[in-house]
Amino acid sequence: MFSLFVAGLIWMALLAVVTQFSDIRLSLPFVLGGVGIVASLIGIRFKLAKWWGPILLLLPIALGTSLYFPVPPWVYLACFAVLVIIYWNAAGERVPLYLTNTRTWATIETLVGQDAKKFADLGCGVGGGLLYLGRQHPDMIITGIESAPVPYVISKLRVRLLGLENIHIRFGDMWTEDLADYDAVYAFLSPEPMSRLYQKVKSEMRTGTTFISNSFAVEGHEPDDIVHVDDSRKTKLLIWKF
Repeated sequence: MFSLFVAGLIWMALLAVVTQFSDIRLSLPFVLGGVGIVASLIGIRFKLAKWWGPILLLLPIALGTSLYFPVPPWVYLACFAVLVIIYWNAAGERVPLYLTNTRTWATIETLVGQDAKKFADLGCGVGGGLLYLGRQHPDMIITGIESAPVPYVISKLRVRLLGLENIHIRFGDMWTEDLADYDAVYAFLSPEPMSRLYQKVKSEMRTGTTFISNSFAVEGHEPDDIVHVDDSRKTKLLIWKF
């Protein structure tokens, strides 16, 4: 939303200049489209997740469309319901839907692929990373935990369609999952739950196991290693060994 706010300010300043020094009058759809484009560029500049680009682009346009065409109230309710079941964790856990790119998963595979027999992804989203690992290591038992309904269903369907029997997707709360049985645990969450999660993995994971956090540190607990991924986000993998 910050991107939209800044984009709106930029266009307000532009309109003030245009109307002050010329007779040009920009139409509302043109302005809202411009706001969406600028907001998307700001999101790219600050390395927001890729799915934010279309949202920032289309939101002002959708607003403009609603001014010209009457939209039934149920449409707004349906859109809200879809957002809720996709971004279920954002409200309660303050964990948005982050998707790990393929290059990062390739790096994770080099870190744990030779040693981990059982791997867990806490908040597996739509399951892309699990599919990557599952294909690379058919002998590895891979578990994904997801509590947002739509990402869970998508990841479950993808696993079934590909027939990867070594991947198990569970719908539920990662806080109730016993981590003692895993050799490596991965999470790409947000800064909010990291202290609590670190206490959980430290108390439950066995000696010789590995915890990997994508991007987010744990206050007061320095990682044993930090691996930098050569991707557009300049991803950092923070690694703790127990």
